[in-house]
Amino acid sequence: VSLPNLWKELGAQQDNIFKVLDNDADLAGIEVITGEVTLSGRDIYLNGSPLPQGDGDKILIATGSSPIIPQVKGIDLKGVYNPHTLQSMTEVPKNLLIIGGGIIAAEYAYIFSQFGSKVTMACRSAFLRDKPERLIKCARKEIPGVSIREYTLAEELRSADGTDGTDSKGFVASAVLKSGKNREEIPCDAVIIASGLRPRTDNIKGIALDDSGAIVVDDRYRTNVDGVYAAGDVTGKVFLTPYARMQGIAAAKSIIGEKVPKIPEYIPQSVKLFYEHTFCNMDSESDNKNSVREFSLPAPAGPGSIWSVSERYTGISSIRVDADSGTVKGIHLSSPSSGTVGAYMAYLMNKSLNVKDFETFLEVHPSTDGLYMLVKYGDTLLTKETK
Repeated sequence: VSLPNLWKELGAQQDNIFKVLDNDADLAGIEVITGEVTLSGRDIYLNGSPLPQGDGDKILIATGSSPIIPQVKGIDLKGVYNPHTLQSMTEVPKNLLIIGGGIIAAEYAYIFSQFGSKVTMACRSAFLRDKPERLIKCARKEIPGVSIREYTLAEELRSADGTDGTDSKGFVASAVLKSGKNREEIPCDAVIIASGLRPRTDNIKGIALDDSGAIVVDDRYRTNVDGVYAAGDVTGKVFLTPYARMQGIAAAKSIIGEKVPKIPEYIPQSVKLFYEHTFCNMDSESDNKNSVREFSLPAPAGPGSIWSVSERYTGISSIRVDADSGTVKGIHLSSPSSGTVGAYMAYLMNKSLNVKDFETFLEVHPSTDGLYMLVKYGDTLLTKETK
């Protein structure tokens, strides 16, 4: 794999996307000004100079998020990357350390193990913590060569010449991992930091923040400063593009005085490895555990999974159902293209999807979606369980 060529092709595709967005902005009559912006209350500064405002102008803060960089000795060594700097990597690492154990970390582990790297993950807590158990089992199956170190901290990054990274001259060559009282030094010629995201509020002053550094907003996306609104990752709610986009639309409606749409309760997410692993509310603490039942079955073989039949691994489907009402409370689907299925299922769940609703549902065959089967026959499964 040639990383420079990969980044070049990826950059070309991103440029095409940027052109479309720029064109959309032009068509909407939006003036785009580039530069470093700081905000102090209602006062905006562009490259250090005040930006004039008109009476009644509204401000929407949508500065997004940035990677969390852990406090690790040697973190400034060359060869240490995060999602924003990864495209400066020029060669596929022989030994790669990934700091993190969440979705982004798992996806990087899969990609680079496919490239041929020997990958080690240093997970501060459990691998894919709080994700559905069956999803975690599938994810482990799809990254068999990856060393997953749970409850492990990267204590120090070292260079071959002993440079600790404070002068940023040395290249990373090894890492000291700590788990409990045990320490181990492992070789690594590259490190990817995938420890999560934080709201990007470094250049924002005079706006109320919570303990995580996220901007505090009310149900109309208003901050503590009159006329200043905020939406997306900077509010620290859910770090997902579709969620941020929906918040942005809601904030815009608030600014112009329209009714603000309610953000859905059920929000689908996906981990993209060999299969897509899509889930939504598979372990809600708000549910009555005594009345919730979980059913699962192997995902049916179809496009993208038919050749895995001999390995008995076509994916898996799971649903959680309120036994009293028949309402679907959670879904999990590990299969090709499960993201599309999961998005529609989450939409239906927000409409109070019931196991009785799919009685006349007709699927397209062949399909790798096992969720419709569980919903369609969920009523029968509940009836059998109570007999």
